Amino acid sequence: MKNNWYQHALLLTTLALNLAMPRGAKAATFLTNGPLASARYFHTSTLLPNGKVLVAGGVGNAGHLASVELYDPAAGTWTPNSPMGTARRYHTATLLPDGKVLVAGGEDSSFTETASVEVFDPGAGQWIVTGSLANARYLHTATLLPNGKVLVAGGAASVQGAGISLSSAEVYDPASSRWTLTSTMAQGRYGHTATLLPNGKVLIAGGYDVGNTESLSSAELYDPATGSWMMTGSLTNARHSHTATLLPNGKVLVTGGFGNNGRLTSTELYDPGTALWTPAGALATAREYHPATLLPNGKVLVAGGFGNSGSLASAEVFDPATLVWTSGGSLAFPRSSHTATLLPNGRLLLAGGEGNTGLLASVELYDSAVGTNTATGGLATARYAHTVTMLPNGIVLAAGGIGSDGLASGTQELFDSSTGKWSGGNSMITQRRNHSATLLPNGKVLLAGGAGNTGATNSVELHDPATGTNTPSGNLISARQDHTATLLYNGKVLLAGGATGSTILKDVELYDPVTGTNTATGQLNAARYGHQAVLLPNGNVLVAGGYNSSGSNPTNYWLSTAELYDPTNGTWTATGSMATRREYHTLTLLPNGKVLTAGGINTNGSLSSAELYDPATGTWTLTGGLNVARYLHTATLLPNGKVLAAGGCGPKGVTNSAELYDPTTGTWTLTGALKTARNQHAATLLSSGKVLLSGGQSSGGAIGAAELYDPGLGFSASGQPQIVTVTSPLSLGGSLAITGSQLRGISEGSNGNGQDSPSDYPVLQLRSLESGQMLYLPPVNWSTNSFTSAPANGLPPGYTLATVFVNGIPSSASIISIVNVTVPTSVTMTYAKILADGSLQFVFTNKPGGLFGVLGTTNLSLSTSNWTVLSGVFEVSPGQFQFTDPQATNGVQRFYRVRSR
Repeated sequence: MKNNWYQHALLLTTLALNLAMPRGAKAATFLTNGPLASARYFHTSTLLPNGKVLVAGGVGNAGHLASVELYDPAAGTWTPNSPMGTARRYHTATLLPDGKVLVAGGEDSSFTETASVEVFDPGAGQWIVTGSLANARYLHTATLLPNGKVLVAGGAASVQGAGISLSSAEVYDPASSRWTLTSTMAQGRYGHTATLLPNGKVLIAGGYDVGNTESLSSAELYDPATGSWMMTGSLTNARHSHTATLLPNGKVLVTGGFGNNGRLTSTELYDPGTALWTPAGALATAREYHPATLLPNGKVLVAGGFGNSGSLASAEVFDPATLVWTSGGSLAFPRSSHTATLLPNGRLLLAGGEGNTGLLASVELYDSAVGTNTATGGLATARYAHTVTMLPNGIVLAAGGIGSDGLASGTQELFDSSTGKWSGGNSMITQRRNHSATLLPNGKVLLAGGAGNTGATNSVELHDPATGTNTPSGNLISARQDHTATLLYNGKVLLAGGATGSTILKDVELYDPVTGTNTATGQLNAARYGHQAVLLPNGNVLVAGGYNSSGSNPTNYWLSTAELYDPTNGTWTATGSMATRREYHTLTLLPNGKVLTAGGINTNGSLSSAELYDPATGTWTLTGGLNVARYLHTATLLPNGKVLAAGGCGPKGVTNSAELYDPTTGTWTLTGALKTARNQHAATLLSSGKVLLSGGQSSGGAIGAAELYDPGLGFSASGQPQIVTVTSPLSLGGSLAITGSQLRGISEGSNGNGQDSPSDYPVLQLRSLESGQMLYLPPVNWSTNSFTSAPANGLPPGYTLATVFVNGIPSSASIISIVNVTVPTSVTMTYAKILADGSLQFVFTNKPGGLFGVLGTTNLSLSTSNWTVLSGVFEVSPGQFQFTDPQATNGVQRFYRVRSR
């Protein structure tokens, strides 16, 4: 959002164009990821409303499992959670409207069907035993009905030692935690599929009849309104252990399975309008125990499964428009009886299963997105070293910069994404470049400092989107350009470093929007410009790298040092240094809380290296390097959690290359090349999820061209969830309410069998416009057209993008105002303990959304002003705050004081 450059002599050389060769469409790929803690198959996998995935039960190398693991897409890691009360496989798992997960039935560790049912509460991380099934069963199906109840149908059991196929069905009511028997099916069956149709009825297809030892071709429809079943058209091929997936056109695609003469390649389509089945294209490989997933682009992927020669690595993609199957690439490992869960970011998580040499703990991600760039309306005034800001109304403001004449500009322009055009706005009061632009919680934009045509300026002005006018707002204490500006949790703006003339600054000041004045705060430990800053989730500010021309050794002019600003007492403390000295790099806060730095320049030239900062340890570690070394580029955190690095200067000059960083794998992959090579441009994430790249510099000078980067999910607008109304302003600790359409989606989008993993429910993501902090807000209830969240906490005040994901498809984001109105009360201590590493941890309660810091001392006689500022406090759950002191390991008695920020 902020692009500030101060050009020293090194960068005044002529830059040649480096046009990256256009790349063809990127093939979908399977990428290995962090493994499960326990190898397992015939488990369940459930996407939670907080964006994580719950894997439960199954069979491991030592037998049936009660163990549970949570996958975090932001980190690509699994974390063990509280186990179920009953070890089980062949069970079902269903997400309820309140965000809890219902696990029902299955086969227990004595190889006996069970009637036990448990509910997982993601907020508490605990399992609660609920009402038991009327009939113990396994290999059944479970379907969330439109009324919020759950239909369980069929399955297998045993009577006096003989296996039977069940025709019974029952309905679970979350309100009463009870099961009620409903009408029985005409045919007992297990290994069948259940598909929720657009009319609210449930299609049961195929399965196996133990009594007649045969696969079934019959199909039935359940009507929740009457609680009755009726027969419908029969499958062309009898089958069990197949999949059934509702397509966007309303038809149901059935694939593979095991028929009466072996495994099947056949697929067929059910038309609810005619109640008839018709053949679809054949699979290249016969398979059963495979998953099928509706992708955001409307196609269906089947991956792996069990074939005639064992577990399969092949994947195939079905196109409903042509009824043709094509290769979907190859898994890293052959697997069957695994799960496939579509994540909110559009990627498919494949977990566990059975391989050809044993059970698997390995995990893979399938990614079909193909990023592309398209030209959009160009700026009226060519410019670089300008700023761009997303306004509360969704319009983008471009301000200042260097024009074609080489002079600082005072012009402003507005981009409307609905028309793809820029329009002129009122001019700034002061011509400026290399300044900062900050969207304030009051909706105005703070334009501060920068350089005019006679040097650095201390002027400050406010742009008011409501009137389109700019007004002066006091002056900076120090004139500065190429500084950083960071909006703090308290609503003030921290302006740090930069340069004025030949002087590089240590000076730091705070702008207060309430008074319109600036006050000095603690100085940086190292004067720097060309550095970067980011607000951390604990409220501190990380500053890293930059340039400082002091000393006699030019190599040392580039900085690797980093430091942290604590708003509690206005001081800076050194933290771990980067492995590489760099300036004109980027800093991006990732959804997992770590900070990515990428590229930059030092005495050796442009850099391809990248590093990750971990606030928990204060250290940097190397991660995968860029494919193209670059500096003066942009880095944008996308809604899918990846980071787009675009343009910049490389070894051959200005580049049009772009690449994506994946935090789950720690690697960069090239994506669609920019239409125009550029550096010192601006990048803005729009409400549509696309990135606007505007202006910049090439070898010919300033450019006005603009383009849009599309992450490339390829979804149809007809399948996109829509937000109509949303709570704004939203007070921290309050609930966010959304009304809209298709918040349940057009299809469950999964297998339809016992390992079903639907994604047809809303997952709400909030992303701060200024800091980039991202979190998922779980529901207390949702329906097709409404969503009510749990209390909102953890985001800084200001403006935030609210996006709903359904079936991996994002809505157009709404911009909401987050207001921190929490007034802390006296702290209530919950517990304190010594951790395994010897550090001290304590937890206390207070009002949700409170902001706290901790001071420490070994001498109680000292005044509070002389106590040591330790760090911020994390709100681990609403109203529950945690602090850890790693310095408490020296055995010296320490005293602590908690104070609000």
